[in-house]
Amino acid sequence: MKVFMVHEDPWNAGNPYIYTLIEGIQKSHPDCSMGWGRERFWSEEIFSYDIVHFHWPQTFMGRDSHTEDDLLLHIERMKSSGVRIVATCHDLEPHYDQFADKVESMRIVYSHCDAIFHLGNYSKKLFEIKYPNAVHYLLPHHLYDTVYTKFPSREESLKKLGLAENHTYILCFGAFRAQQERNLILSLSKQLADKKIVILAPSFMNVWWHSFRLFHKRLVKWYYRCRYHIYCTGSTWRAVSDEFLPYYYGAADIVFIPRLKILNSGNALMPMLFGKVVVGPDCGNVGPLLRQWNYPVFSVDDVENVGSIVRSALQMGKNGAGAQNRPLQLDAYSTAVIADKLFTTYMNVAAL
Repeated sequence: MKVFMVHEDPWNAGNPYIYTLIEGIQKSHPDCSMGWGRERFWSEEIFSYDIVHFHWPQTFMGRDSHTEDDLLLHIERMKSSGVRIVATCHDLEPHYDQFADKVESMRIVYSHCDAIFHLGNYSKKLFEIKYPNAVHYLLPHHLYDTVYTKFPSREESLKKLGLAENHTYILCFGAFRAQQERNLILSLSKQLADKKIVILAPSFMNVWWHSFRLFHKRLVKWYYRCRYHIYCTGSTWRAVSDEFLPYYYGAADIVFIPRLKILNSGNALMPMLFGKVVVGPDCGNVGPLLRQWNYPVFSVDDVENVGSIVRSALQMGKNGAGAQNRPLQLDAYSTAVIADKLFTTYMNVAAL
């Protein structure tokens, strides 16, 4: 079997989602040939694949010179050549203004799919109505257990990051995609009103290099640290390295997902790998996932009580709820388990 992942470079995608599945499948099924690459996608070689698997089509097309009409014709040619089209439903629509002009590429892909994979039942139920011609499969997000294998202690993590031992730490990973998400963190800080509770949000804001340059950057970071107890790096575009990421989780007492519009989030799964309690929005596939593990959720329409919800999560963390759930979460969401499910589904789709 030959499978093509529609991405320019899965190993430089901003997260390990695609490449870990590729490596997982190739480890268990070395006879499955996997391809990727922008030039290869648009070439005649694409017609030699059994399955073409789309991820984030709006992002792929947003960085491409081809038009959406080109995409439509290309997919129609693939289907007429017997290539099966599948997609993972990462998003229902572009996030805020990110590639919003490429929303049509999502519709084109989804409407031509032979099968669509869903990370939760919320999108699966929606799409079964919206795209009835496709077969819809539930395929949970996997843990990146093959990427992160080091689990430093709290003491070691605090020392590595230069953090005080007598503080409580709430970790907020991921890019802040709109001011509404920053406002949520500011509101959380005000509701907690406790200088001993620190919010670790590396990408909270970007400090531009004005005429003040380095001094200006330090001044703004100092302001947010002292006024709101928010620790940020001052760079929204720079992801925390794989080397330092385990230390952030090691230092964290709980993890908070600062999203008000969301379907899926790898940041809801990653804390489970490190045995942490997660608080997130009760929307999309995220809310049901967290409730499945008895983790707190907040209403995106009522964020005035998010502080009390976070305090209850902190108590759960102290009681060891995250560590207690971790073995079952590894059994359900390990890369090996999900990659094997994906390969089995490929086989089913190829036989359609």
